[in-house]
Amino acid sequence: MPSQASGRGYGSPLALQQKARGPSGYGGLGRTRPTDTDANRNDLFGNAAQRQQQQPKQSGGYGQAGGYSAQSGAYGQSTPGSYGASSGGYGAYGDRELTAEEQEEEDISAIKQEIMFIKQQDVSSTRNALRLAQQAEETGRDTLARLAAQGERIHNTERNLDLAATQNCIAEGKALELKTLNRSMFAVHVPNPFTASSRCKARNQKIMDNHHRDREARDATPRAVWESFARQDDQNRTMAGMSGAGKKSSLAERAKYQFEADSEDDEMENEIDSNLDALHGAAKRVNQLGHAMNTEVDTQNKHIDRIIGKTDKVDDQIAMNTARLNRIK
Repeated sequence: MPSQASGRGYGSPLALQQKARGPSGYGGLGRTRPTDTDANRNDLFGNAAQRQQQQPKQSGGYGQAGGYSAQSGAYGQSTPGSYGASSGGYGAYGDRELTAEEQEEEDISAIKQEIMFIKQQDVSSTRNALRLAQQAEETGRDTLARLAAQGERIHNTERNLDLAATQNCIAEGKALELKTLNRSMFAVHVPNPFTASSRCKARNQKIMDNHHRDREARDATPRAVWESFARQDDQNRTMAGMSGAGKKSSLAERAKYQFEADSEDDEMENEIDSNLDALHGAAKRVNQLGHAMNTEVDTQNKHIDRIIGKTDKVDDQIAMNTARLNRIK
């Protein structure tokens, strides 16, 4: 009995074991020393935390080289063997040689893209060409209209010159009459009765010649005006009848420039045909405008030469009448 009591008493080995296990005995929650559990945990894992701290950092972590989303071997990168990569990745041919069918598909796809690119360039080129042709046609029409206005002013100038020539003839007759009236009262002029008939005939012929010349000059100016307006009307009718209604390309002809035609391709072909047709009509109208301007300029140059001749004649007549008036004392 004493031996049993001594084995269960205070300070016995059994009591020390119970004290070390906590107040609740074996498996109790309490502990007397805070470091006991940490030490036991480190012993259980073999000091893994200490070894981890002592080991150097290795590549391959998150965001590191070779890790997830890194530049080498990341998703979608171009390194060999990565997912979606261009060499050996998922969906790529890799280093293997293409089969004949795959090569043919690649060639067909490249041809399709090239045809589409060329057609888009053709559409853009025809649009720019049509815009420039329309600008050229508008400029030609404006130039022709200015030439018509210039021709009208030239006609007015010639009409005023005709009036000046008529008034100059009247002034010439008045100057001769004034000279006769201003003679001395003692200067008696007796006409030759034998030449009176011939003198009267010559005087009448001169009057008729002057009248015919004046009438021809007066009629020439309105005739030139009428011819100018007639040319303009004819040119307008000619250009109005010009259109680009050319022969539409047939389906067989269009098929030569199409490859697996779809709605977009047909729309581009229609626009190209329409632009080319409009360009054809604009080119014809611009050509006609050029010929019309050339004709109008040549006619006006001849008209100006005629005005120069009339101007010189009127100037000479004015100088002669001035000299006659100066001789009258």
